[in-house]
Amino acid sequence: MSYIYLASPYSHPDAAVREARYAAARDTTAWMLAQRLWTYSPIVHCHDLCASAGLPTSFVFWGDYNRAMITAAESLYVLELPGHAESVGVQAEITFALRLYKPVISLAPPPGVLRRILEVTP
Repeated sequence: MSYIYLASPYSHPDAAVREARYAAARDTTAWMLAQRLWTYSPIVHCHDLCASAGLPTSFVFWGDYNRAMITAAESLYVLELPGHAESVGVQAEITFALRLYKPVISLAPPPGVLRRILEVTP
């Protein structure tokens, strides 16, 4: 048994946007797990580590870790939040997954998630 890697944008100069992106990834991960879709989200897993341990929030820091998790995943889902197409990290994750011949699937946010993130996204 493997898992789905959930790619979503995170880095942003505004802490409120980072927090909203985290909440969207968290809520989407919870929704996927409720559907019995075993999911790993680097944002859900690492957001608190960044906040509590002062770790960087950039893809440059997390890239090797994310690639290791993508390698073990069965597929990569892209959470279509505002900023996902411009996200350096998300685009690098997609490119890496495709190089490994992993399926890459776009995922619209579950009900309610998009509305909440649009409230804080400029």
